[in-house]
Amino acid sequence: MSSSVWISPREAADLLEVSERTVQRSLQDEGQRAREWGAEGEGWRYKPLSTRGAYQLRRSAVLAKAGQPEA
Repeated sequence: MSSSVWISPREAADLLEVSERTVQRSLQDEGQRAREWGAEGEGWRYKPLSTRGAYQLRRSAVLAKAGQPEA
């Protein structure tokens, strides 16, 4: 597993044991995104210049949501 600070929604879905679509939906709505992932730069970020624009999630936020300690 990569030790990158930021991970893709697909990697987050694997860690959370949910579908990638579930993670993507949690990022699409501004209110839900704030509730589930916190503020931009803390739990998530948006990269508009990447292919089609892409959200990334902070690994520590995903692990906390999954109930796992950060390695």
